[in-house]
Amino acid sequence: MKKKLSSWLLGLLAAAAALGAAPAAADTGAAVVRHGSAVSAANALVVEVRVSLNRAARVFVEYDNPQAGRYRTALSEPGAAHLIPIVRLRPETTYDYTVFVAGGAGGRDAAAGPGGSFTTGALPPPLGDLRVQATGRSSQPLILSMYRRTGMPGDFVLWDATGAPVWYHEATMAGPIRQLASGNFLYPGRRNLTEITPLGEVVNVIGEAGTPHHELTVLDDGRVIYPGREVLIFDDSANGGPEQARFLVDNLRVYDPAAGRVEQVWDAKEAWDVRDPEQRIPGPTRDDGSFSWTHVNSVTVGPRGNVILSARGRDQVVSLSPDFRTIAWQLSGPDSDYEFPNPADRFYGQHTATQLADGNIVVFDNGHGRPEAEGGPYSRALELRLDAAAGTAVKVWEYRHTPDVYSPRGGSAYRLSNGNTLVNFSTVEDHLTDAPLIAVEVDAAGAEVFRIETFDALPPADRSHYRVYGGVTAITGETVLRPPASQNHALANHRV
Repeated sequence: MKKKLSSWLLGLLAAAAALGAAPAAADTGAAVVRHGSAVSAANALVVEVRVSLNRAARVFVEYDNPQAGRYRTALSEPGAAHLIPIVRLRPETTYDYTVFVAGGAGGRDAAAGPGGSFTTGALPPPLGDLRVQATGRSSQPLILSMYRRTGMPGDFVLWDATGAPVWYHEATMAGPIRQLASGNFLYPGRRNLTEITPLGEVVNVIGEAGTPHHELTVLDDGRVIYPGREVLIFDDSANGGPEQARFLVDNLRVYDPAAGRVEQVWDAKEAWDVRDPEQRIPGPTRDDGSFSWTHVNSVTVGPRGNVILSARGRDQVVSLSPDFRTIAWQLSGPDSDYEFPNPADRFYGQHTATQLADGNIVVFDNGHGRPEAEGGPYSRALELRLDAAAGTAVKVWEYRHTPDVYSPRGGSAYRLSNGNTLVNFSTVEDHLTDAPLIAVEVDAAGAEVFRIETFDALPPADRSHYRVYGGVTAITGETVLRPPASQNHALANHRV
């Protein structure tokens, strides 16, 4: 996907051109003299509309499909020749489009010009080989997910509110991804951070990123915080380990896009003693023999500017001070500052810890290693109320799938601005060979309002939806004029 805009647009040279003239727009006298459309050679869900005017002016395009919705592109810069990217498109779907020439400085008094139609392409394999079933309607206009396959490239996918795929990007690693204020997307590679435009063009690669992994969070000032890691090798034979023990030790780093630099702001080995066996939770080693000690898998910002860490390797959620210097409290795991009056309220191998405005903690509780006395292995979204005076943590809300789903790795649970919760069961148990990956949006009562299931022929251990995010409202600044209609049966259970 590292194609420059000028190169992957060469596939558009064969686009059909339609001649016509639009009514003159106020203040410009500009009119369309030529236009045409073609699907991008680089992405089946991107269409380019070429527009030539008789004089410089701003233009935009409206495009429509009865089921997929009606949209308007962002207003272009002034010019006589325009290349307008059309996004938020479903695969193998026909749209009608109309070119508008804008009159006023703010784009008002637009004159409707000529139009045409286009049909998007089929999704490339293996993404196109998935089967998707969606029911209900999400409160989120777009849902961002990361589909991963062991040993294969992964895909970032945006789904519309009805569960239809409308954007994708193939990457070597499909882990966390976030949209920046610029509209570009940022995600970690194996040892770098990669920034792409919504059209898939790589515009920046930050090579000295400190092995980023698991999470990216965009701060209010535009900086990005994420966990990095280093490898410590030392003699652990006194604790029954090898003489050349390899421990993965997490740190926190902040990337400043404006300054173009990365700064380390916190280090786990300065907070805890990696050589102390009581600061470890027994767990499996990685394929290379290393032990993932803290395994920080989420970093979010709390209501006081505090930093909330999910340390899966310690079965622990941690709150750091806003300056990253001190640990305010530890929840569960070694040296916890809170007890659980009801042991069944504990979480195990958790992901995506966030703190709400009222101080409650929401996690995706994987249930990895949960004792049988507390219910055994099952996964859930869990909300805990912390009582600092009493030193207790108590469950106040949970969502458990019916029947129970056990997601041993990955997963996410995010409280949305409307009070609903987006829950992603990232993986399935290895013996459930035909089971789907499941993501649901549920309301405060636990009632399901939206559900998307993804089926794949791969073994369960080789596939996952790492995270599922809400909060994305537009891909390239497009406006929704009519939202997508509820899917019919053929769309609700189809091969994408």
